[in-house]
Amino acid sequence: MANFEKPTTEAGIIAHAVCGAYLMVAFSDGKYAQAEKVRMVHGLLAKDVPAGVAKADLEEALPAIEKAFAADYETAAKRVLELIALVSGNGIAKRAVIHAAQTAVVADNAIVAQEAGALDRISDALGLKKGAI
Repeated sequence: MANFEKPTTEAGIIAHAVCGAYLMVAFSDGKYAQAEKVRMVHGLLAKDVPAGVAKADLEEALPAIEKAFAADYETAAKRVLELIALVSGNGIAKRAVIHAAQTAVVADNAIVAQEAGALDRISDALGLKKGAI
């Protein structure tokens, strides 16, 4: 199933947007490399937790969104982009989403056209110009 529960709290929405941005980029090339997963778990979740969001919120969001992207990338991406748009007015959350997306690009030490496309879609959801991330 490519769906995940829509969070009901602000912290949950931010957590899903941040994890979703990372995973949208990581899955965009058709594979989710082990290096990308390690970077997500040990990097982003360990130290880059946005203010007001508990590490537990991110840890809870991650598996459901991973499953959604593995099942149906486009459906999961659309849901994530909706959540990203919801946090676009929150400067801290916006920076966290951008950081997560950028972290995914460097996680496997390569950028491909699909990742650039995912970054552009995230930029658009945040109200930024194409190429801003």
